[in-house]
This record gives sequence, structure tokens and C-alpha cells, in this order.
Amino acid sequence: MKTQKRINIAIDGPSGVGKTIMSTMLAKTLGYKFLSSGSFYRVVAYNALQNRLDLNDEESINNAWNIEDIHVTEDDKIIFRGQDVSKLIRQEEVSMAASAIAKFPLIRAKVNKFIQSFGLKHKGIIVDGRDATYRILPQAEVKFFLWATPEVRANRRVAQDLELGLKADYNEVLEDIKIRDYNDTNRKFDPLKISEGSIVIDTSNMSIQENFDVMYKEVRKRLDDEK
Repeated sequence: MKTQKRINIAIDGPSGVGKTIMSTMLAKTLGYKFLSSGSFYRVVAYNALQNRLDLNDEESINNAWNIEDIHVTEDDKIIFRGQDVSKLIRQEEVSMAASAIAKFPLIRAKVNKFIQSFGLKHKGIIVDGRDATYRILPQAEVKFFLWATPEVRANRRVAQDLELGLKADYNEVLEDIKIRDYNDTNRKFDPLKISEGSIVIDTSNMSIQENFDVMYKEVRKRLDDEK
């Protein structure tokens, strides 16, 4: 039986549109590896904190690590210089530091290079982000841009928070989403946009399963073409 060729998939879209859950579902169904770019910014931030670097010093932070330092295992553990940092990078301090350094162009370029190198060596990866289709993985065989209205995304976020027992104010959440959309769309480096060749899916009136079914169908089309 002929082995089916594996492809790479990139998923763009604004905050709260469901990129992560779709990436996770596709990865599980296809037997692919989901690489969240945010995890690698956390690794870089963790290293900067360990070395007590100034989080405003872009060059020092970037020079303190090499692409070869990071490895992703078969069971999705993230290894940095031989140490399993999968849990360590989830600390709140690391999360905040990652947010601070992710804006630097040098660091973004280097993280992207790591993901691109990984994708060339290990076909069958799924990457999400606000610039995944044109900056992180521009050569992906399938590219998606997910969208939903700010109002729909706010309702989803509030519902999720309530399920977790957290208080959430719809108007505050909606305002936050609108501000993030504006900032993401208008930022100088790697703004949120629909890139050429991307399949646009408006998920506003879709359930999670309906959204997944549409995306999976598009991926299957490409895989069938590759036979």
C-alpha cells in the first residue's frame, strides 16, 4: 500500500477564533504534530529569565539561544539544552516575559526559522498564529484564515469562563477583543491579514464540530491530490 504523503498546515486568525482547538483536533485526527509558536517564545523567555537578561535587550536575548538548543519529542515534550521545560515554561512569570519579547523582530525571525526548519525535516505539522500563513509557514500546503465576529468571540469567551467558574463581563471582553483586533491588524511587524492562497472560513454561525468538518474536508482534498 502506498504511503500517503504528509503535508504542512498553517492556521491564521484573530484572538479567540478557535485556532488552537482546531489545530489540536486536526493534529489528533491526522496523526500530525501541532506546534504552537507561543511555546517557543516561552522557551526563549525562560532562558532570558534564567540568565537574568534585561527583557528590553532584544539582541542579548536573541544571542542567548540557538535553534539547535530546542527539540520537540514524539510525545510533544519541549526540550531545551537537554532539559524538559514543558511545565517550567507555563509559569506566570515566563508567560509575561514571553509576551514582552514576542514583539521583537529578531526573536520572531529566529523562532520562525526554528519552526520552518522543523517543518522541512518532519512533514506533517500544524502551526497556528496571527501570521502563520505568510510569515511562520508560508510554504504550507494548506493555509486557513479563521474568522468570527467580535460579538460571537466575546460570547464564546464568556461561556468558557463561566464553565470554568470564572466571572466574565461581556462588554469588557468584547472591548478587549476589539482592541486586540485593531492592534493585531495595525501593528508594524507581521500584522494580522488574509494572505494569498488562504482558505477563509467564517465560523460565526458554526459549532466546533462544523468548523472542524469544513477544515478537515479541505485538508483531505489536498491529501487526495497528493496521492
